[in-house]
Amino acid sequence: MGAHAKMPTASVPVFRHVCGLCSLKEWCWLPGLEEGELRRLHAIVRHSSVLPVGHHVFRTDDRFTAIYAVNSGCIESYTTDLQGREHVRDFHLPGELLGFDAAYPERHHFNAKVIKAASVCIVPYRDIAALSREIPGLQTPILALMSRNFSRQQLCIEGSDATQQIAIFLFDLEARLRWGYSADYEFDLPMSHESIANYLRFSPETMSRGLSKLQQAGAIRVNRRHIRLLDVACLKLIAQGAKPEQKSTLN
Repeated sequence: MGAHAKMPTASVPVFRHVCGLCSLKEWCWLPGLEEGELRRLHAIVRHSSVLPVGHHVFRTDDRFTAIYAVNSGCIESYTTDLQGREHVRDFHLPGELLGFDAAYPERHHFNAKVIKAASVCIVPYRDIAALSREIPGLQTPILALMSRNFSRQQLCIEGSDATQQIAIFLFDLEARLRWGYSADYEFDLPMSHESIANYLRFSPETMSRGLSKLQQAGAIRVNRRHIRLLDVACLKLIAQGAKPEQKSTLN
């Protein structure tokens, strides 16, 4: 954390009910650990209270001290260029990690800002590194989590045009949010259309045109931030590179 910010924390029991949704459960609750080892592991994890929109979890050049797991809400990571323009790097949703890529050179190289009121688990890096040397089998799950996050970040840059990139993004987002929604493929975007366009590296106008093409193809319906996937098979084909075909009516 930077010198200007302090992470508000809460007691462990407040957040116990969300552990089942968190990616950290893969090592927080390792079945092979003895009770004493689990207690040592849980003792190093701190839990934030709800962080308001605009709160920075960390900023560029802050000293790296911890790994963060999102429990609720949404956190946007971004960089700022010499002209002061923000460039969205990623969106971090419940059950996902951030901050681990600053382990070397022990300084954060991007900012992490809350864009939907959020809570996080805070895992001090030195503590977990020391504990992983003492508890066999703890390092492998941590490395697997880091690798999974890096792999996912490459998904949306594979599209050849804006409409395909948006389709890929919506598929990825729906899968990441699926635990909180019903099977009819409806969800609310935790970020703005402008932020998505920034992330995908095109203009808001291009974003608007791409969403319109997906709607005209009958693949989705958009109402501000509310998204409904009307034709999952159609959206999948567009995500794979097929050109959207306009339908005369929508479902």
